[in-house]
Amino acid sequence: MTAAFFTLVLILALGAGVLSRRGSKKEISDYLVGGRSFGPLLVFILGAGEAYSIGTLIGFPGGVYAHGASYGVWFIGYILLAYPIGYFFAPYLWRAGKRYGAMTLPDVAGRHFRSRGLELTIAIASVVFLIPWGQLQLAGLQIALTGLGISIDPTVAVFAGAALALLFLMLSGVRAPAFVSYVKDTALLLGAVLIGLAAIVQTGGTEKLFAAAAASGGGSASHSTVTGSSLTFVLTTIVFQSVGFFIFPIVVQAVLAAKSEATIKRVAKFNPLYMLMYPFLVAAAFGAITLLPTKLEGTESDQVLLQLSRQLLPDWLTGVVAGGAALCAIVVLCGAALGIGAIVSRNIIPGIPESRQRIWVRGVVVAYLAISLLLTLATPQLLLTLVNTAYYGVTQAAVVFATMVFGWKLRPSALAMGVVLGDVVVLWLYLDKHGPVSVWLAEHGVNLGAAALVLNILFVVATRLFWPATDPVRGLRTEGRRPAAVESTATPSQVGA
Repeated sequence: MTAAFFTLVLILALGAGVLSRRGSKKEISDYLVGGRSFGPLLVFILGAGEAYSIGTLIGFPGGVYAHGASYGVWFIGYILLAYPIGYFFAPYLWRAGKRYGAMTLPDVAGRHFRSRGLELTIAIASVVFLIPWGQLQLAGLQIALTGLGISIDPTVAVFAGAALALLFLMLSGVRAPAFVSYVKDTALLLGAVLIGLAAIVQTGGTEKLFAAAAASGGGSASHSTVTGSSLTFVLTTIVFQSVGFFIFPIVVQAVLAAKSEATIKRVAKFNPLYMLMYPFLVAAAFGAITLLPTKLEGTESDQVLLQLSRQLLPDWLTGVVAGGAALCAIVVLCGAALGIGAIVSRNIIPGIPESRQRIWVRGVVVAYLAISLLLTLATPQLLLTLVNTAYYGVTQAAVVFATMVFGWKLRPSALAMGVVLGDVVVLWLYLDKHGPVSVWLAEHGVNLGAAALVLNILFVVATRLFWPATDPVRGLRTEGRRPAAVESTATPSQVGA
């Protein structure tokens, strides 16, 4: 029964992917950003579909189960703070995308500042820090199917996941994961809510659920309170990741696909509705402390929600949860592959005409999925050790985006050097975990990415004081809503760095 409903969910997703071809066009803008025609509902579904990855079902409840409140607070907090930030700033990103005919964040930055160097810097940084993202989704897919007891060989599972992601993207580009997200989100929400409710009912109510967790030894101070360096880590992580949320390449696709600035703002008002599933995930994580027969240690904690589902839910619902988990991985894998394909084809390799970019994007997508597949099977832990740096590195471009909005007198070359500085510092701190600086930051609970961003900002501020731009570009905020027809549409190839 579990396998039957798991298969049914995937068949429904495949049907949604085929349906996404209706109304699609051959232009590259339609393939990458849906021709900027997505209404509020589709943007809402696409943004959530590509933002809520398999970590929602695996990483979040597993982290709460193993580490307590500090993990849950930062995970929930940064998304909640990101939405109001997006309400005010995401429309500027859409406006710049429309004005410059941009389809990626490097497109936007390069054309706004008329700098090929800045465009290339952000493009390379985005690709480097997104490379582990695909392997993470495929590895998560393996964990999900194993934890749910689906009798599929792990190797077959990752091949099938990569093949489905490729099929969806070949069908209609960004439209396919958007349509598939209808099925994925239904299964995800249904699974999260029902598992949480089942845990509450099984333990006799929310009060008894948390009391039982405390009595069983899982209710230490770290499981119910956040203090000291843990509190510092929570606060720095919430602020840092909320700043980077809407410039993450996967989310940028959803923003640029909207049909208007008003659409972005309408969606931002309702985005927090997705957070309603998190109390149920928290209940499931704490309920698992007493409901699971054996305590899960180390990486096994990632299976907490899945094992609880097998224990509390009927087989057919477990199959639905398994299907939702698989689609979580596949949809986000689609977003990462399409994002990298677009950046490589439009921003890294020079001179590809738009008429041929769709072919190049598909070629890069195939290569990226193949590399992710091989790394997952051959060296499953190699890149997963770097996956946490994705937000650390990508968010360094927040300074560039803020400068675009406010029009600060900064040179494009200074902004590019700031991004490079932040990214190099992030990798150094992350890889040199036992070095004096990394140890000090860890002891004081400072997020590594936030520390690197502070250095990035200080460097850029110094260039503003001692090496200001002689001909600064006006900020999007001060320009007002000018018709796109009168704006510059110069491409980076037409201007100097």
